[in-house]
Amino acid sequence: MTPQARMPQLLYWGEPLPADCDLDALARSREPALPHGGLDVAELVSWLPEPGRGFTDSPGLAVRRGRRHLYTQFILQSAKRSHDGWDFELGDAAAGLGLSLRLGLHADSGVFSADCRLTNLGADELAVDGLATMVLPIPRHLTERQSLGGRWAGEFQTTREPMSSAAWVQEARLGRTSHHAFPGLLLMEPGTHATQGEAWSVQMAWSGNHRLVLQRLRLGGAQLQAGELLLPGEVILLPAESHDCPTLHMARSSEGLRRLSLRWHRFIRECVLPAMPAPRPVQFNTWEATYFDHDDRRLTALAKAAAELGVERFVLDDGWFAGRFDDRAGLGDWVPCPKRYPQGLAPLANYCRALGMEFGLWVEPEGVSQASELFRAHPDWVMGVPELDQPLGRHQFVVNLALPAARQHLFAQIAALLRSAPISFLKWDMNRDMTHAAGPDGCATARQHVLGLYSLMDELREAFPSLEIETCASGGARADLGILRRSSRVWVSDCNDPLERQKIQRGFLGFLPPEVMGVHVGDARSHTTGRVSDMPVRTLNALFGHLGIEANVLHLSEEDACHLREAIKVYKAERSWLHAASITPIDHLDPGVSATLAIAADGSRALASAIAVGQPHDAILAPLRVPGLSPNWTYQVSLHPLWWPNPAAGKTATSLQTATPLMLPGRALQTSGLALPILREGSGVLVQIQAIQ
Repeated sequence: MTPQARMPQLLYWGEPLPADCDLDALARSREPALPHGGLDVAELVSWLPEPGRGFTDSPGLAVRRGRRHLYTQFILQSAKRSHDGWDFELGDAAAGLGLSLRLGLHADSGVFSADCRLTNLGADELAVDGLATMVLPIPRHLTERQSLGGRWAGEFQTTREPMSSAAWVQEARLGRTSHHAFPGLLLMEPGTHATQGEAWSVQMAWSGNHRLVLQRLRLGGAQLQAGELLLPGEVILLPAESHDCPTLHMARSSEGLRRLSLRWHRFIRECVLPAMPAPRPVQFNTWEATYFDHDDRRLTALAKAAAELGVERFVLDDGWFAGRFDDRAGLGDWVPCPKRYPQGLAPLANYCRALGMEFGLWVEPEGVSQASELFRAHPDWVMGVPELDQPLGRHQFVVNLALPAARQHLFAQIAALLRSAPISFLKWDMNRDMTHAAGPDGCATARQHVLGLYSLMDELREAFPSLEIETCASGGARADLGILRRSSRVWVSDCNDPLERQKIQRGFLGFLPPEVMGVHVGDARSHTTGRVSDMPVRTLNALFGHLGIEANVLHLSEEDACHLREAIKVYKAERSWLHAASITPIDHLDPGVSATLAIAADGSRALASAIAVGQPHDAILAPLRVPGLSPNWTYQVSLHPLWWPNPAAGKTATSLQTATPLMLPGRALQTSGLALPILREGSGVLVQIQAIQ
């Protein structure tokens, strides 16, 4: 470190270098030539590129004192090795700023984590208009990007396209992660697929507004900025105050997208998710079976039928609390409806417990209806500018969790609920985008609301250590590494159509692990798409996630009930290894086929599903190649009889459809693959692969 060392800069990210590598030579090897027609200094993409150092593209930070914009020139004051990385301290005496940067490595997964803290060392207020957690210089051979977007009931849709000369900007301004803008991004070289190619990936541990910027630099190359999106005036630092950016996590793979996903899964399992007892129970959720019609006889009949199918947790969804007969009233009053539940929730919860099931409950603590006791008593707790009308969302407002009094009230009500009955699980919903994200003083409060949400969840989990929380926000609009520190399950989408869910789940698994992926077997006719699907494809779609049921099980045919019961038995028998397995989508040449592969941690067994999500393009499907198995081991390969292909779909059957299993080396399964049966749209098969010791 020289006396005038500047902001840290990423010089190399790749396979490990030799221990005796000359790092000074590496740094010099990256020093660019200076072209004519520009500045006399190199425009470096540092951790936070500074206009004050001559950086003329989009800066990594923008701060001011009053109307005076600060052109920073940070000096590196110390660099200390920590137990898992490096801590950097920087200062700018003229601007009155301090900067603490931390880079850590999770060695098992290879995921890096970056943190950034800005401190006001001046004598007057500092306005932070923009601050990225970190900025990455992007190698020029990574010319394609893949992002996740979508909509309600169509979340986690992948968009892959070449980088253009114009900047790509993704913003979420809704106060929650959002359906349309997952806080993560992949960058890759052309031709990258599941098992081949270099790819970089980032995702933010933040559940609120965020901003990702991918920009071609005017002198060549590109930068990726990732950080929280700050509303005007949202961060004003008094002297000696600090602002902490959300953590940014980064992963890289030179072996394709499957390896990248598995890095994320391992990191999240070991470093993010709260500890929970295994195994993850089969759930039943009442929503699509009852909606707001909470009838005691129907609910007890549903509970009995669910238990007979093998369900282990019964979750009572929206409609159980006072005044809640539709979505226009009652939200905010977290006490059982005296008409529907005159003795509270304990009788139903105890009935479920007697049937061998846990009991869970839907809540939406951040929402409030105008027709509610909470709104009448505390209209000042509603997020919004007092003198302005604001649009409603699902006929409701947002409770401003930045207010300690609001958080204390909600904690007291939810804690009373949890003490009143044996409730071990909360489905925590949030159905309202923020449009007027302001507090009683009119100042922006979106980020403080998210911090208040974290505080409320943390307090509840501390008071009730066995409580599990599922994150839900109109489906998958709040699924990120910030909320997953407090949640053990993600309700991925309100869509239970298995073919649509295959598309949704493929995007989800690119960033997040399968065991937190809530997947429900719905009714034959999807409530969101209207498509009719057979029971086998509905259960096959749910096998690789956290399986649940959200169907009116009182109306199941005997054939469907029998199949569902057997599928649940399969899930229970396999989940002990599936929920620690390597599970990702795998490539298939036919766009009408969606394939997913699960390999046990010790490589001894695997399951591969192939589902026709559309009409296959070719009459004879391309072979299904199975990567990741031990190349020299011999495996026994067969089709699972519960998901057997329709024999009438083709003139003849494949060898997989015979009674005799195939014995094949792992290398053959990866290189040549398996001939699949003819699949019609809406059908699928499950391939069983077992190592022969």
